[in-house]
Amino acid sequence: MKYFGTDGIRGVIGVDLNKRKIKKIAKGLVRFYSKYKLKKILLVGNDSRISSDYILSIFSSVILSCGIQIDNIGICSSPCLAFVAKKFNYPLAMMISASHNSSEYNGIKFFDTNGEKISEKTELILEKLIDTKNWKYEKNFSTQTNVEYLKNCYITYLKEMKHFDFPIIIDCANGGACDISKAVFEKSKFINSNYDGLNINLNSGCTNIEFLRTLCIKERKIGIALDGDADRITIVDENGSLITGDKILYILSKFYLKGSDKIVGTIYSNTGLEKSLKSRNIELIRANVGDKNVYEMMKKTKSTIGGENAGHIILRQYFNTGDGLLTGIVICNILNISKSSLRELLIDYKQYYQANDSIRLDSKFKLNEDLKLIINKYERSNVRIIIRPSGTEPILRILVECEQKEIADSILKKLKNYINSSIGIKN
Repeated sequence: MKYFGTDGIRGVIGVDLNKRKIKKIAKGLVRFYSKYKLKKILLVGNDSRISSDYILSIFSSVILSCGIQIDNIGICSSPCLAFVAKKFNYPLAMMISASHNSSEYNGIKFFDTNGEKISEKTELILEKLIDTKNWKYEKNFSTQTNVEYLKNCYITYLKEMKHFDFPIIIDCANGGACDISKAVFEKSKFINSNYDGLNINLNSGCTNIEFLRTLCIKERKIGIALDGDADRITIVDENGSLITGDKILYILSKFYLKGSDKIVGTIYSNTGLEKSLKSRNIELIRANVGDKNVYEMMKKTKSTIGGENAGHIILRQYFNTGDGLLTGIVICNILNISKSSLRELLIDYKQYYQANDSIRLDSKFKLNEDLKLIINKYERSNVRIIIRPSGTEPILRILVECEQKEIADSILKKLKNYINSSIGIKN
């Protein structure tokens, strides 16, 4: 059975991710520890969802009875958990989070001892172990320990990275980085930073940017928006303009890369980014969607910078996974050193227009031959089209990219109408 999507295991709590499934995953993890003779200790953290304790309690009932100790760091961001896992040599770390999804969702993702998300190959091994039917184990009870204090080393690291003192506005998405953000950015203004277990990502964060834009314009300040587990970022300048992942990558390339270097994006990366980089003799390499795929490509190509337009940005010289707060600090450091505005740093960047939409699915979708012919016809006219199922939600994502907005919008509408009709949805 397929358990892992593009970013761990995820689903609606109690439905896709129910007690039976959580227990199966826990048993598979016990087998994983046994198979690879790992030290019997698991670092665990979670974002602010109310269902996280439910998941951990079911997990604990299996893990602890098999002699695997749990060190619980509590509410944190995914990059914080990864940082602690690497610094203190934990064999494995488990983050309970559903990232940018709303509170009815939750999920599980794993980091290895290097603070890296486990590879697709490791996920496949774990899936087989989860589906192994024979369950034999020796009862050898262990304990759960509170290690919340370990978050302080990550907070200290971010503070040491911060070389600017101007205040910014931070939208914490009512998620896992609320407390960490307040400890690092003491002079800044915070919105959506009081979690209650149910308001994570609710009209907030990098997927709901309008309120932050309004504040940035009103107060003439830079803003950064995170998602629920703070591994993504969207930046807003003092004019309300959005600086998404592709633009962040371009700014970073100006300060960290030179001619003949490589930078890793995804199939969704804007053609404007590719051409702007090419004009400076920097090659854009496209990986499959998912920050772990970006990271694997970065290692393969020895690239130091990579990311997704959705806001997962990886700076390998600093850390091994996407980190919204770290990326925000680095960009603000650049602004401080260069004495330039974000607009000035992007003056030579030309972005192609991208029209996006999605269709909710009840079953798997496959491109038929007629749709392939339609796509090929449009792509011969310098239009780029991507149609793919989401790896985190039951939806089909559609992207149309070209230089003219009207053409892209028109093609998107036609594609959506065709797909809807082919799967029996009336417009």
